[in-house]
Amino acid sequence: MTEVPDAPEVPPEAHAASAASDARTRAQRAAEATEDFAADRLPPGESRSTLSITLVRMGFTVSATDLLYGMSLGLFFPFWTALAIALGSSVVVSAVSILCGLMGQRERITTALGLKAAFGRNGSRLPSFVIALLSAGFVGYSTGITAGVLPGGHDPVLGLVYCVVLSVVYTALSIVGFGKGLTWVGRISVPLMLVTVIIAVIAAVEHSGGLGAIVGAAPERAGEATVLAMFALGVNKWMTGATVTPDITRFGKSTKTVYTTTLAEFMVGNFGFNLLGILLGLGVGQGDMGAAFGAVGVGALATFAIFVQGFPHEVNNMYAASLAGRTAVDLPRIAVNVIAGAVACALAYYGLTAGILDAFLTYLGYLGYAIPLIPGILVADYFLLRRGRYDLSAAAVAAVNWRAVAAYGAGLAVNLVLGFGFGDELWHALPLTGALLYVLFSLPQLRAARAERARGGTGVSVPAR
Repeated sequence: MTEVPDAPEVPPEAHAASAASDARTRAQRAAEATEDFAADRLPPGESRSTLSITLVRMGFTVSATDLLYGMSLGLFFPFWTALAIALGSSVVVSAVSILCGLMGQRERITTALGLKAAFGRNGSRLPSFVIALLSAGFVGYSTGITAGVLPGGHDPVLGLVYCVVLSVVYTALSIVGFGKGLTWVGRISVPLMLVTVIIAVIAAVEHSGGLGAIVGAAPERAGEATVLAMFALGVNKWMTGATVTPDITRFGKSTKTVYTTTLAEFMVGNFGFNLLGILLGLGVGQGDMGAAFGAVGVGALATFAIFVQGFPHEVNNMYAASLAGRTAVDLPRIAVNVIAGAVACALAYYGLTAGILDAFLTYLGYLGYAIPLIPGILVADYFLLRRGRYDLSAAAVAAVNWRAVAAYGAGLAVNLVLGFGFGDELWHALPLTGALLYVLFSLPQLRAARAERARGGTGVSVPAR
């Protein structure tokens, strides 16, 4: 029999090196799993089905915040006026979302990467920080709504416990990312929320004496808000969501996905829940969601519905905050998630203790000064200056695009003067100011590109400086 030689002894140093290599590999895989391609173009093999994207996007708008906004319309206006406000604001948001979403789907990039191309590598930190902060704020106030309808939610101690626990759960699900966290949550939570709220609204209609009685009902707080102001709040409510549309549409297989999922998100989800809220507001005449559902005998159902909706809505907004925050502060997405979760938790408890309806509407009002400028500049840069084509190479992306930064700063000043100096209720909430100022500051670059095309060049790349 042939004697088999002993295997050579492996030095301890080799074991240590192998263990270290394995640890680095595991860490790299964990990082890739939680980054969700936040810093690069999405690989073609990572596309998702239109149904999956639709459920994720509807998870944004199948929410207590949309229901609460609709209830406020029902408290302030007659049915047809409230309906027109909800429909008009949904159309405006849909238009912005489609333009931003087309950029994301064509380029396979997040909103944050689009901002890098438009504002520059370092210049993009400003709008990314604004988006991250305001997205986290939306999560906070929405979490406050959820905590407020849970048993004992208005007790200071128990309310704090609810805010902390909910924030931890939302943050953990957001860290998992699109493929596991957002899709899984949307498939379960969106249908449940739709069914439970529809049941509750049917109960409210019966409680009020029928649909005709609600349509003809006088609003409980008529005259406390103007049409333009509430229209602007409706736009503000989802302007951040419209801006971060690329974060989700980058997973789409074609531009058709952008149109289909946008209509589902804002014309079915957003407008639909606004309509249900209008019926509740006119039928019950209360702004407290828990009290409104309790008045029609479905308090337990309301608690379940609002608790369920928190998962897709808050997880999706937390995901958007983490992607934008990663660009703003150069931290891993998982770290930004944790920070955003802490901010959301603090705002949730503040809103819960300060009175959620008034605090939420005030928050929406402030959104209108800062957020609409960002999609205005982003859309103008991509479609007008870059002619629908981004070169994201290091050589093509400037450190700071001062034209974009100047347009944002000047636009913010204009909006503040309009709002606080002249009492403007609508214009500052639209993206037009940012787009117009950016085009104005970019006239020399536009003329140069036109001249290049006249000489036979492509004229598709405008220096981002």
